[in-house]
Amino acid sequence: MLGSLRGSPYRDPRVTRAVAEEHAVTEVIDLCLRIAEVMLRSGAAAPTVEAAVNAIALTGGIQHLDVDLTMQSLHIQARTPSGSNVTRLRVVHGPQMDFARLAAIHSLVDDIVSGEVEVDQARARVREIRRAPRTWARWMVVLGEGMLAAGVAMALGAGALGVLVALLTAVVVERTLRLVSRFYLPDFYTGAIGGAVATFVAFGAYLVGRVEWMPMSPSDFAFVVAGGIVALLPARSIKLAMEDIIGGYSVTGTARLVAVLMHSFGLIVGVAGGLGISMQLVRALGIVLEPPQVDQLAWASANPPTVVLGSAVLGLGGAVTLHCSRQMLLPATVLTVLTVVVAAAMTQSGVGRITATGLAAVVMGFAARVLALRADWPPITLSLPASFGLMPGLSIFIGLYHLTVPDGSTYQASSGSGWESVMTALGVLMALATGTTLGELIAAPLDSPVNRRRRMLVGRQGHTNHAAEDPTPDM
Repeated sequence: MLGSLRGSPYRDPRVTRAVAEEHAVTEVIDLCLRIAEVMLRSGAAAPTVEAAVNAIALTGGIQHLDVDLTMQSLHIQARTPSGSNVTRLRVVHGPQMDFARLAAIHSLVDDIVSGEVEVDQARARVREIRRAPRTWARWMVVLGEGMLAAGVAMALGAGALGVLVALLTAVVVERTLRLVSRFYLPDFYTGAIGGAVATFVAFGAYLVGRVEWMPMSPSDFAFVVAGGIVALLPARSIKLAMEDIIGGYSVTGTARLVAVLMHSFGLIVGVAGGLGISMQLVRALGIVLEPPQVDQLAWASANPPTVVLGSAVLGLGGAVTLHCSRQMLLPATVLTVLTVVVAAAMTQSGVGRITATGLAAVVMGFAARVLALRADWPPITLSLPASFGLMPGLSIFIGLYHLTVPDGSTYQASSGSGWESVMTALGVLMALATGTTLGELIAAPLDSPVNRRRRMLVGRQGHTNHAAEDPTPDM
């Protein structure tokens, strides 16, 4: 069990009691299940959850524990001092991304491991955390989605109208998917619907932009769709899938990865279908539109101040959509700007998009772990909002545009170029996820100040308890 805690924030737990009977084992396992359920529902990866469970169990005096985690279930088995086995199973329903709740449960685990909180107190705190309202109201989350898409469009080089349309497009998509959720459709279909709606709204704005008082350039149309794609990409699932696979959870990680691919394929189908239908409609109506010069578009192509501002906007919006606490907003925004600036600088110097993304992700993961653990947050609460700035929304749009323009058009590109752009986008996603995980692993040895502070606290508590139990007799 101790081996599974190496490299985790919960290593070196303090054993606060000795388990003497089955009832005590059951109490500790029940606490482990409750905490693990909240962590999984709120967005933690399987290795993090297992480390937390093992640390709590060791703190509670359980020396022999088996943990089996999947995307939707928790199975824990422990052996009592008498030799009997205690087994518990819990199914996790309806995961909801909530980083403020995840940070609260992470802080609780840290307190348990350091010996500050007993089992009975921990159960009460878990109930409080589960019942606490979400940090941001629904309308703020919708606005966050719009800010995310608008920030992406701004960093890519969209004008003021394009940025506004990107914001409104994301809001319309979110409201549409909210209505569609009543039908409980699989992720593939919701991704397809979201991609199609984003494309239709952007294309409609592009058509209206033919009016002189509301001009919208062809490039703005591409940037708006790219912003919608980034807002719809399953960023959280990609990160967790790679972390699970790298951490040795092949079954869980593969399941997450398949879910990511299905959602992404649905999004690709929706955007491609939206582009194809829009172009066929234009041809049928005899409308002449200037096509976007997709081969001349590039990621982070705006001037540097605009890229920085757009990165800050999308980082702030992404943090709100993930229900980060108010204290997390500024660090997440700053880390987003840092990540985009590093990747953009490497891209401008001639480094390939995938390589630049991977290296910037390593920097991001490293900084996220160093900053987050010192604030008593899990690293994912900062790294995931910052990852939105590196998402390949424009590459996906360019690839799909190449694949869906009508044959015979003067701006027709080869299908090979289209597939190349799509594969580049997938490579960027993988580089982003694996680079972030690598950065967090590299930063693991720097957790020492946190652990040293915990040991000092434990030492002071132990000295106080010893003094209370063995008072010096009066002379």
